[in-house]
Amino acid sequence: MKPFESFGKLNKNDYAAFVRFGMLKGKYHRVYALLAALALTAGVIALALVGVARKNKEALICAGILLLCAGMLAYMIKTTVRNVMAKNEKAARGTQHVLFGKNGFVFELLYDKGSDSEYTDVLYEELERVYETKGHFIIYIDKRTAIIVPKRNLRVSPGSAREFLQKFIPDKFVICV
Repeated sequence: MKPFESFGKLNKNDYAAFVRFGMLKGKYHRVYALLAALALTAGVIALALVGVARKNKEALICAGILLLCAGMLAYMIKTTVRNVMAKNEKAARGTQHVLFGKNGFVFELLYDKGSDSEYTDVLYEELERVYETKGHFIIYIDKRTAIIVPKRNLRVSPGSAREFLQKFIPDKFVICV
């Protein structure tokens, strides 16, 4: 198999997808998020119906509190995305170039204004985990440091990239549903 590369910029949607993934990190993160949203919606509707049918103010208040919690969660996600982007402002302005090889990958962050680029060489055996989500490969170098590789920036098909990574890091590669 031939080495492959990714070249391009990250945008706000990439950071938003990363934050949502990080909240429920794991193979079934999208399923968990959907179940939580359905449970919250069903709870609000059930409490509202009980409150109206029985003229129970407490049930209506609980439904309102659940709606408030849902709004606060949405606000928290939006704020976290903004904070992650601010924390990684320099990375957000640069163009990332990732070259995957048989033993590891090279991550380079190139800046437009002639600043020095940042360069990191990582062996696959040093990785914590690699997740493939709907639109990204998320590579955890350690538990707190991740590299987001959008599939749109790949110079090969996402399927070829998946096959390559599964061949060289099968025990650390997780395909997320």
